[in-house]
Amino acid sequence: MKGKSLLFGLCLCLWTSLGWGQRVIEVPWYETTNTYMFDIIKMELTDEATIITGQVKYFPNEWFRVVGRTVLRGESGKEYKLLKAEGIKLNEQVFLPESGQMTFQLYFEPVDAGEKKVDYVEGNHETDWRIGGIVLDEKPQKLEKESDCLIRGKVLGHPSSYRLVLMGYYDDNRIQEPYAIIPVRNGKFEYLCKLGESKMYWLVFTDELAKSSYRPVSFFIEPGEVEITIQPEDAYTDSETRGKEVNEQYQRYQQLREEQFHFSTIYRQYDSLSEPALYYTPRALELHELMSQNYENKQKSDSLDAIYQQLKKENKECTPQAIALNEKYKNLRKEEQKWKEGYMEKYPSVATYFLLMDDLRHWVDYRVHGFPEELEILSFKDLPRLENMYYTIYKPMFPKHSYTELIATMLQSLKQIEVGGHYIDFTAPDFEGNPVTLSEQIKGKVALIDLWASWCGPCRRSSKSMIPVYEKYKSKGFTIVGVAREKTVQTAKAAALQDGYPWLNLVELNDAGNIWFKYCVGNSGGGTFLVDQEGKILTISPTAEDVERILEKMLK
Repeated sequence: MKGKSLLFGLCLCLWTSLGWGQRVIEVPWYETTNTYMFDIIKMELTDEATIITGQVKYFPNEWFRVVGRTVLRGESGKEYKLLKAEGIKLNEQVFLPESGQMTFQLYFEPVDAGEKKVDYVEGNHETDWRIGGIVLDEKPQKLEKESDCLIRGKVLGHPSSYRLVLMGYYDDNRIQEPYAIIPVRNGKFEYLCKLGESKMYWLVFTDELAKSSYRPVSFFIEPGEVEITIQPEDAYTDSETRGKEVNEQYQRYQQLREEQFHFSTIYRQYDSLSEPALYYTPRALELHELMSQNYENKQKSDSLDAIYQQLKKENKECTPQAIALNEKYKNLRKEEQKWKEGYMEKYPSVATYFLLMDDLRHWVDYRVHGFPEELEILSFKDLPRLENMYYTIYKPMFPKHSYTELIATMLQSLKQIEVGGHYIDFTAPDFEGNPVTLSEQIKGKVALIDLWASWCGPCRRSSKSMIPVYEKYKSKGFTIVGVAREKTVQTAKAAALQDGYPWLNLVELNDAGNIWFKYCVGNSGGGTFLVDQEGKILTISPTAEDVERILEKMLK
């Protein structure tokens, strides 16, 4: 957990006394979890047992299993065994119904009265469910300093969503730990945090994170109270935020944007085409089905994808209604982008500084792999204008804000990470924790900088394809340095061992060194960069055949 900058929260003492030694804790606080599909929504502490009401919420027909070896482990080190389950069978696959959710009870040995926290521990394997720091004795906290921020909120709709994750804006939950996991009780939540500076953050429901399909609530943490109303899933408007100066500035911008461009009307029109047959042509739907059926067959999948890309080029992917609406939306976004740049220039504030940073972040994220369709409104021709705005307005106005240093890194990356540019040096630990500097490993050699991740299938396929090239040219002045983007060293070690990489591999834990960001692949699993003996980038994302062809010429 990122506990250095934010407190563990405003713990409201919401347990109900039922008698001597008997308590009920609704949606208990906890500190860490390695699963968002499973949640503890109630704990009953009695003299006979500790009863956990668990909820699994995921895709219909997916299965889960609760193993009989699961224990509750107290701060004392004592373990409390799982006695029985109601609503499911232990040690057996349980398939989720069409609703995608299931509730059940787990009975453990009674927890000693002296325990303040317990961990839910299924086992020692990385895929075993583990929830750490479940709080049994909650203490309320109060605003102590003027710089503290108290987040109060209510949730409309979402009846089976019991927990929110507080995360940095655009943090990737596959790599980065959240700042806090906040319980939602009776449709309300509260959280107290210590403020470093006013910045944009996200609140996301844990069950939506589990499915990797979520609609984050964006807001600024700032001194004082921030009130948030989270709208139902089908609402066309964003969640409401009321706070002090920075949130008010941002809400004003959002209000003017809607008044100017009426995006909510466009979203309603898109909803009218929500049926696939209304949005996609029959041929596109046919290809969708074939790609789904052949997902694990790479050769067939690649062939179908090529056909689909050709369909898009011929403008035969979407129905006439969808094409017209997409064109309308694209033109509106272009107008909005120009208006936004004028607004940022005319009304500089922390809120508009965020808008500037966010625009530049899109360029950095997609510099290597290209803009997705929804961001094709952006053009690198606009970069000098935003760069000038940064240097003449925002950097002098906010010299010590973290966005200032972040944007400086962005601009450096955008200028260097291209064919003909120079690689950016960095230091990262190897699998044993020893710091390694890239430049010291590749000095005087042709090198492939291989950024990958255990969870990125295309990255690992690319890396494995380089093994024969490495073996052939490693004695002739060629090397590879890999860097794995992970939450733990263990996942990187296991993947590297499984794939058989013979070269040096480092690990980027929780984006500590911003390496992916510096190399303009922040929104992906990775990328590869071939550099010459002087550090000049020769090519980006080359195939093994591309690398061998270049090495054949350079290392004769």
